[in-house]
Amino acid sequence: MQRFSQSVRAVQVAVLAVWFGLTACVPYTVASTARPVPRGDRTTTMSTWVMPTMGDTSMGERSSALMVDYETRWGVDEKSDAGVRAVGGGLVVNYKRLLSGPSSVYDIAVMPGMGFVNWGNHAYFESTLLASKRPTSPPKKLQRQFTGDVLPYFGLRVMQVAPLNSGAVHDRPTAGGFLGVRFGTETFGVSPEVGVFYDHSALGVRKNDLVIVPAISVHGSEMIKILRDIMRAGPAF
Repeated sequence: MQRFSQSVRAVQVAVLAVWFGLTACVPYTVASTARPVPRGDRTTTMSTWVMPTMGDTSMGERSSALMVDYETRWGVDEKSDAGVRAVGGGLVVNYKRLLSGPSSVYDIAVMPGMGFVNWGNHAYFESTLLASKRPTSPPKKLQRQFTGDVLPYFGLRVMQVAPLNSGAVHDRPTAGGFLGVRFGTETFGVSPEVGVFYDHSALGVRKNDLVIVPAISVHGSEMIKILRDIMRAGPAF
């Protein structure tokens, strides 16, 4: 009976995860400081975040799932870079532009983006305002060892999806703030982050419109490999 209950529980979680992914999968996690990638350089980030809790199951429990995003950014010039992000069932492109001057203690940037999510059922639009502590030392190109750099970053993000077919649901804008800290560099580092968003569930999957999204992001191919190995070994622990 216990095994049967566990199987039922697993099916319920899977169904809810698929349902959620088809109706409200947007990239909550930012995983980036306001400082653009240096011109001519490229960085890669893998973000793992906990999808907001979905509705109660028949067993009186609530269900969440671990999501994974990948983003690659290219330096365009001294004040801007561009990124491509693969999210669950979609792809988003964005452009970061540095607004602050050289004498500012904090870097401030805007980052608009657009793409599609939910397996092409929705067009996606976002606008992000970013601020982060300015590095005290010049950027280290292709740094592949952990450094003592600690860069807090925070900001605001607004997201909106628009249906691309008659069967896709209409939804309200999602808006909120985020706070994170990057330890290390953009080519070898890790960034814990938490976001708090107002996100109305169009299909009533969640009872609460206020969601908290914790995340861990790793930067650089070596750190991504380490995190993948940990995730694969998870059941062994």
